[in-house]
Amino acid sequence: MYDKKMLGKRIREARNRAGLSQQQLASAIGVSDKTISAYEVGRVDPPLESLDKLSTVTKHPVGFFIGDVSSNIEARLNSILFELEEICGVLKDTGMVKTSVVKEAMAKRSSLSSQE
Repeated sequence: MYDKKMLGKRIREARNRAGLSQQQLASAIGVSDKTISAYEVGRVDPPLESLDKLSTVTKHPVGFFIGDVSSNIEARLNSILFELEEICGVLKDTGMVKTSVVKEAMAKRSSLSSQE
């Protein structure tokens, strides 16, 4: 789940690690220091262009600012696959689905877990 305040904290952290004041960072990415402050407290989301510039200036990947989205997607996918396994189990018990479908879902979930 996306969290504005976490994004702001990450922007502040990256700025501090880079040894920049809000004014210096603002100047480097072409916004006002008030805008940087608004980003850092989570009042305003930086547009993608500013996020890209923040990434370049602070030498942090964009993923640092927005969190590891791939792990959120993977967690949701695992949850869906788990639900699918349960549904397939019920359908299998009623004879409405072949065992191979259940095995495929379980194999898919296992392969995703091993990629982490």
